[in-house]
Amino acid sequence: FHRLSGQGKRVIAVAVKELSSHKICSEKDERGLMLIGYLVFSDPVKVTAKKAVRELQHLNLGLKILSGDDPLVVLHICQEVGLPSEKGVLTGEEWEKLSVKSKQKAVQEYSLFARLNPEQKKEIVDELGKLGHVVGFLGDGINDAPALKAAEVGISVDSGAGVAKEAADIILLKKSLEVLTKGVIEGRRIFGNATKYIMNTVSANY
Repeated sequence: FHRLSGQGKRVIAVAVKELSSHKICSEKDERGLMLIGYLVFSDPVKVTAKKAVRELQHLNLGLKILSGDDPLVVLHICQEVGLPSEKGVLTGEEWEKLSVKSKQKAVQEYSLFARLNPEQKKEIVDELGKLGHVVGFLGDGINDAPALKAAEVGISVDSGAGVAKEAADIILLKKSLEVLTKGVIEGRRIFGNATKYIMNTVSANY
């Protein structure tokens, strides 16, 4: 499991147990199962991802990963795309044990979060907002909907879950970080031009 997860693969264990046909299953029955094997899923990082991450960093954007996946998977992907991982990965279980003050410190220090549930993703987005950051959140799954709604700018993709697209402010028609990079550059150019126009008009009118 650790070897496969360390390669960025998602690993699901399959196990069985015989029960009486009349028995109503409960959590207590999820013990003493016999392991059959593993299902291994590979979702390779896009070729353009590393370049896009580098460009976003050059634009002075802080990048963080908020994932429900295993910490080993998250760490591997971040190393592949060039995201800083010196601090390591903070898991959802560790997040729950932190005090309010410690959570504020953690969202500033950590870039990688793993094994998060939907509510924890939203909490991290909220904490970043409280610290004065303008937060954009990119997600395409049902679990991302609360964080998409909480973010200043929620971004999803056309192939994402319906709930995620409903919660998002922007929907990317192309599933690529390069589109996001171009959008940031173009947005800043428009904002700069609008500011110049307003300043020019105000001074001329004055």
